[in-house]
Amino acid sequence: MSSGLRIGIMDLMNRLIGALDAPFAGAVVFGVHFDGHLVVEALLVAVIVFLLFQKSYQPQKRPLTRKEIDQLCDEWVPEPLHPAITKEMEDEPPVLESDAGPRIIVSGKEVINLASANYLGLIGHGKITEACNAALKKYGVGSCGPRGFYGTIDVHLDCEARISKFLGTADSILYSYGLATTSSVIPAFCKRGDIIIADEGVQWGIQNGLFLSRSTVKLFKHNDMKALEKILEEIALEDKRVKKVLNRRFIVVEAIYQNSGQMVPLDEIIRLKEKYKFRVLVDESHSFGVLGKTGRGLTEHYGIPIQKVDIITAGMGYALATTGGFCTGSAKVVDHQVCHKYGV
Repeated sequence: MSSGLRIGIMDLMNRLIGALDAPFAGAVVFGVHFDGHLVVEALLVAVIVFLLFQKSYQPQKRPLTRKEIDQLCDEWVPEPLHPAITKEMEDEPPVLESDAGPRIIVSGKEVINLASANYLGLIGHGKITEACNAALKKYGVGSCGPRGFYGTIDVHLDCEARISKFLGTADSILYSYGLATTSSVIPAFCKRGDIIIADEGVQWGIQNGLFLSRSTVKLFKHNDMKALEKILEEIALEDKRVKKVLNRRFIVVEAIYQNSGQMVPLDEIIRLKEKYKFRVLVDESHSFGVLGKTGRGLTEHYGIPIQKVDIITAGMGYALATTGGFCTGSAKVVDHQVCHKYGV
């Protein structure tokens, strides 16, 4: 509001009050002196009360005519479900025209393959190709049935026995999908009320397993052993304060973290596991076949007996250049998964 208009309004109010002051000058009713100010304020209060008790205006409701409906439909413009298509979006994606070996053919051009996890270069190896062809001729593309029903083939048992012999464990069990291995193993052993302490940088398959287990999950800072020990100490103090509840307790880590490429300090993990009475699950998807003198993974790399790790899982789509995954450990660990058939 401009200063001139404000001055004009104030002048008008003063004139109104002055005009009302004259008739009521010296008027006294029940000991109350009446003047122009009081009259104006009484009028304002009366107007406010009047407005408060007035019904709000509502336009008359009537159904839309057919013509109005058609007009609204013609004028309506729906919001797009996706952004505008650009020229870059219309480009054809690269097409792989060979096996995913060290050198591949993409859209008719030979290039070096830096996008594959084929660590040992086994994709396209002559002996593996021959073995695959022989297996296809004998077994077809698969049993088309679950392992617990009629899906177990002799080569499954042979592969499990070879993995156990290679790693030096009591038994192993195969899974049909690498990512589903940890997603199935974790909820097979952990339920509601159990405690899992996991690295905050674990890959999605482990995250999914933690969620499906419905356990109490505590995350420690990525690859930080001090942060891990702090959580373990807090749990130990809580056990002393409250009556200890019998539950299963796991530390879950990756040997080589898929999201960061860092290696977990297994010696520290084993020390903390034994000190605070926890079990350990290590996913060796990116270390099996790579770490250690003979490729036996993280335990061989650190020179730690594999029996000190309670459960080891690994996807077979990396160094082994195939599909599926496996879990290895004691006979009880494997038998529990066979009996419950979690994702096998």
